[in-house]
Amino acid sequence: HGLIPPARRLPSGYRDYDESAVEILKIVLQAQSFGFTLEEISDGFLESQGKGLRCDDIIKRLNGKLQELDRHLEQVQILRTQLTNAVAELEARRADNQKLDARARRHGLLALEQGGAAGPKPVRQARKIARV
Repeated sequence: HGLIPPARRLPSGYRDYDESAVEILKIVLQAQSFGFTLEEISDGFLESQGKGLRCDDIIKRLNGKLQELDRHLEQVQILRTQLTNAVAELEARRADNQKLDARARRHGLLALEQGGAAGPKPVRQARKIARV
């Protein structure tokens, strides 16, 4: 990705990086630990070449990552609620099914309804089974 300058080669064939490359690698590793991709890191370095990394730029990028993380957490919370509701519905269905004849037992899709800000809510429907 061109984040570090090319290293010189030692007679043994090993690459010899200077201290600036080590510092850049530390920054890259820290940025990756915050969720930045190498492409995002590379873009940031390319934009700041010659003028150094400015605190304003870093703060802006970190705030962007925080917003992404908040959206992801919201989605994960919705998924958690859906899974909790699915488990509750299946437990109720299992309890109901144990009381019924094998032919009358409920199977199939879960009846989960997409909810608003509070998340999805389980839908329990009473079913009458016609006996033939």
